Amino acid sequence: MLRQLNIDQLHVSRRRRRPILTRLWREWCFVRVAVALFFPRVLILGVVLAGGALLFQRFEPEKQHSFIKAAYLVWSLVFAQPGEDFPAHPLLQSLFFIVPVLGLTVLIELIIELSRILRDRRSNQVAWSKVMAASMQNHIVLIGCGKLGFRVFKLLRRLGEPVVVIERDQNIPFLEEVRREGSPLLVGDARDDRMLIDAHVASARSIILASSDDLANLEIALDARRMNPGIRVVLRMFDQNLADKVREGFHIHIAISQSAMSAPAFAMAAVDKANLNSLVVNDQLVVMQRWKVYADGPIAGKSVGDLTATHGIGVMERRSVRGGAQLFPAPAAKIEAGDELLVQGPFEAITALRRKLGAQPG
Repeated sequence: MLRQLNIDQLHVSRRRRRPILTRLWREWCFVRVAVALFFPRVLILGVVLAGGALLFQRFEPEKQHSFIKAAYLVWSLVFAQPGEDFPAHPLLQSLFFIVPVLGLTVLIELIIELSRILRDRRSNQVAWSKVMAASMQNHIVLIGCGKLGFRVFKLLRRLGEPVVVIERDQNIPFLEEVRREGSPLLVGDARDDRMLIDAHVASARSIILASSDDLANLEIALDARRMNPGIRVVLRMFDQNLADKVREGFHIHIAISQSAMSAPAFAMAAVDKANLNSLVVNDQLVVMQRWKVYADGPIAGKSVGDLTATHGIGVMERRSVRGGAQLFPAPAAKIEAGDELLVQGPFEAITALRRKLGAQPG
């Protein structure tokens, strides 16, 4: 029986990024985007206040306005509520007509824009994502957010890894969950250098090419290598022969065919119901099985180290008859009757040992 990895329930021991710090960082990036949007309007308003204050000081010296008081007078004009009588100087008189129109227009635009951004942050998703990506270092860039890419994304985030996602199709159903999670999401064709620049590939640790287009994956991998020669490239390809040639010819770190990965698991699940999972390592088939230990077999009373040293089979998990489960038990741990073992080793060794020993599929 082939057991599927449940990423949502996966327990990892690696240190995860603190949620509070992550949220504060996201909010800081949003503030930076908002400031960039509002800066021109705020600058205009500031120029109006400062310029008007200087005019009041220049043309009404007898009133000895301080700069703060003069700026307040101009601020009052913004709301058409002058703080003093109509001035005598023509230039100051013009302020009484110009400042309310100009100031209110800028102020109302600011309020409307701020309300819109707070109501719907997604309207600035692109700018926000670019700012977040630009502040990342040693992160992972994931190209493609289909079924495979989304599962990779969830696992990486469970491990606490910072991820920037690039997806070409804006209608992919998983994008909304990526947005809710808060990771930077860029929608567009990653073959465009600007997308990789926005994802800050130059400072990334790794790039994962998980789209369904082999040639696009290869092109993006080469572009990423050009921008960041030291980046680790993990490439998905449907043709394993081509994947092997690409890995050797272009010095790609890992080029993986999905069919090559899944074929052993499907085949071994059909061969024996005890096979939980399988993979090929250096052309050797390695399987994983769960065993139950019986008292009349020679496994009972032996140590985990004895099983490895004698038969070349590793114990990945031991569920003791006394209760409790332990991943990778110590070599000195004793195996007792009634224990359940999750073992892994070469298929031939696993099969031969099961026939000889008192261990049965769990």
